[in-house]
Amino acid sequence: MQKNENKVDAQINLIKIVANTTFEFEIDQNTDWVKDILKEMNENATEKTPDAYLAETNLVIFGEIEKKNKPDMNEYLLAKGHIEADYVTECVRTLKPMKMQLNVPFKICFVDETLATTELFANLDETWIENDTYEIYFYNKRTIDFQEMIHEQIYLNYNQYPVLDADAKLLGVDWRSPTKA
Repeated sequence: MQKNENKVDAQINLIKIVANTTFEFEIDQNTDWVKDILKEMNENATEKTPDAYLAETNLVIFGEIEKKNKPDMNEYLLAKGHIEADYVTECVRTLKPMKMQLNVPFKICFVDETLATTELFANLDETWIENDTYEIYFYNKRTIDFQEMIHEQIYLNYNQYPVLDADAKLLGVDWRSPTKA
């Protein structure tokens, strides 16, 4: 956590978080690591540089985190919230720039990587905890890679093949059915 309680660092040190206390956060592209992700999201639009698109686009991540302890899980962190973005890309059909929106909810449980091979977590990608289902991510040396989790959540939901107008006919393309010879 940063000094300002509404911000989250790219790497979260569990030692600095008070157990059993919920911290709300909201971060946007004014935070360097979030700006880097937004620039990457804008890389597919080639009319301008990704930096030039920053003024027209935004990325906001908000939610809450809470550190907990359980005998079978030791120290773990629950993070839940939303990722909202407006970014620029290109239509794969026409190569024209287009604006896209992204709204991704997330519920993540970070547990120590030493538990990855235990019966409790082996071959699982989600767990039932605190009366809800959470995706599992592992941390190392009491340090959570929050930026990597956010990056992964975005790109699991990022439209890799955006089309400006899927029903429009392209000029110069014959849309008639092929004839039988």
